[in-house]
This record gives sequence, C-alpha cells and structure tokens, in this order.
Amino acid sequence: MVRRPHAGTGQNEEPDLPPNIFVIGLLHELRNAGYTRRAWATFWRASWVRSMQILQMSDELRASWLRFTIAGAIGIMAAGGAVFWYFGLGEALPFLLTSLVWWSLLMFDLSLHLGLMVNLESGEMLQTLGWPNRLTEIRGFAAVWVAWAAHWASGGAYLPLVAVFAIAAFTDLADGWLARRRHASTRWGRLYDPVIDGIFFSVAAISLAAIGVLPEWLAALVTFRYALPIAGGLAFLVIRRRTLRVRHTPWGRASSFAIALTVFGSAAATFLHLPFNKVGLVFYLLVGITALGALITILLKGIEQA
Repeated sequence: MVRRPHAGTGQNEEPDLPPNIFVIGLLHELRNAGYTRRAWATFWRASWVRSMQILQMSDELRASWLRFTIAGAIGIMAAGGAVFWYFGLGEALPFLLTSLVWWSLLMFDLSLHLGLMVNLESGEMLQTLGWPNRLTEIRGFAAVWVAWAAHWASGGAYLPLVAVFAIAAFTDLADGWLARRRHASTRWGRLYDPVIDGIFFSVAAISLAAIGVLPEWLAALVTFRYALPIAGGLAFLVIRRRTLRVRHTPWGRASSFAIALTVFGSAAATFLHLPFNKVGLVFYLLVGITALGALITILLKGIEQA
C-alpha cells in the first residue's frame, strides 16, 4: 500500500495506520479455535516464526538494530562507571543490572517488531531503524534511570534527575519533529510512541511520589491515564480482531503536555529547592481536567469504532 506524503482528508492529518493483515488473520483463527490454550500456543508460535522471518529478511535493518543494541549497552556501561565513581560499588552494581536487563527487554521486543518499521506514507520497509524510532526507544529506556535518579535525589543528589529529564524532554520533542520533517512516521512509531510515553511518565510520577515530591493519587492518575488506552487497545484488537485508529487528539496532546509540565516542573523545583506544593494545585488541576478529557475521548472513539 503506497501513500503520498500527507495523503488524507487534510494536509496536516497524520497518515492512516493500515491494518496488519497477518495479525488479524491469526486473531480470527484464535477466535474460531475458542481461545483454548492450544490456540494461544499456535498464535504465539506463528507470531514468533513471522518475527524471525522478518528479522532475517533485511540484513540492513537487522544490522541497524544490532548496532543500536551494542551502542546502548556501551552507553550503559559508561554510565555505570560514572555511578561507581560518584556513588560507589553498592549503587553501581544494581544500577548496571537493572539498566542492562531493561535495555535487553526493550531490544528483544524491538527485534520481534522490526516488521513494524514500515513508512506510513510510502508503505515501504525501512532499511534502518531511523532516528525518530531510536529516540523514542531511548525515552522508554530512560524510565529505569528516572527511578534511580529519584532515589539519588532523595539523598540530596539532584544532578542525575535533571540529566534524565533533559534526555526525556529532548527525545520527546525531537522524535516527532524528525518524523514529520523527514516524512518518516512508521507503524512502530505510531503504536509505540504512546506506550513509551506511558512507561516513562508513569515511572517518573511514581518515583517522584515515592520521595514525596508528587502526591500518590497523582501518580496513580497518570498511570491510569496511560494504562487504560493501552489495555483497551489490546482488548479491542483481540476481541474485535482489528486495530483502533491510533491518532493524536487535542485532549490527548493537552493531557500529555500537562503531565509533562507537572513532572518536569516538580523535578525542577526539587533541584532548585523550591516548594512545588504551593503552586502544585494548579498543575494537579490541569492534569486532572485534561486526563479526564483524554479518557472520555478515548472511550468515545473506542465506542465509535466498535
């Protein structure tokens, strides 16, 4: 399926996300088999075989994934050395272990979904991961570091917290900008960008709540805000055997912006030793209103497409 750049009902609309015929076919077979354990085993085995076929299909894309994986591991080792120098062996070892495990999980998942590296405008498979996708994955990895940074901030070391949030802010702004500028939006990016945002901001909110910077109810709200559409989208895919139209909505953008503003603002206030709670109510109200609007929009869109 080939699309012209910005083809659609409007010049600024995002390209439609075409259905994944292979997955939809498997889901029909799964339902016809009654969702038995054998049917699920067949589903996952067929998915695994297909993933391995795609992994072997493009030498360039596979090499790009491998280079990215190795570069990330080297970066983690370098960061581990810095943690050892600054905090000692007792902090460096668990930091390295959790970082490498999380990076391995992300890269393993990415290897299984290289078939989603399809340009939404041209319909062609990419030969490399592309920087928009790399930056999105880096933001997802930063979730484990934001937890460590919050832990160190509770002991008075605030610089790592600022550094991690700077990385997250840069990747969040740069990946979308690059994808639009280079007409490089992919199926993987469209599906994974909200998931990655949900992982990072949920972990960030929970970590900041754990050290008393944000209230616990706000961390729960942020987590629910991102978990509901992910769980709902997966349920819709399995039950209805087709994907929801994944599009950014005004309420969704406003909610993500309010959450980012609150999380980044509270982290900055912590670094500057400012009482965030005095102005926090305004931010909390903004998060609550926009999150409610986003959740209602998600439910309405889901009902509309059902």
